[in-house]
Amino acid sequence: MKKLVILVVVGVGLFKAYGFYKVESLPPIYDHPYVVVYGRDSCGFTQRTRSALEEAGINFEYYSVDDKSVADTLHKRMEQSGIDARRYLLPVVDVNNTIESRPDNSDLIQKASGIML
Repeated sequence: MKKLVILVVVGVGLFKAYGFYKVESLPPIYDHPYVVVYGRDSCGFTQRTRSALEEAGINFEYYSVDDKSVADTLHKRMEQSGIDARRYLLPVVDVNNTIESRPDNSDLIQKASGIML
């Protein structure tokens, strides 16, 4: 029983320490404010996000994750940001090197508007 308690305490300690481990972050894609949307043409959530950004007058770039090189780049950026790239919701949006999976469109527009000023 004593060994089990020690094992649990050590496990919790290692888990907490892992939270402080900083992965070397990737540099931003551009040296100016940007919004990049990664998704699929057939994804309704991706299309709604793109439409919302267009209606708000936010300039953005769109990349399809159906292109293997785009997907590989996205997965690398997600992993470097601490996001699990094995399973995620589309669209994935990168606003000035802050990556979110399926963000709320109104929050996204607010963030994007703030950086584009």
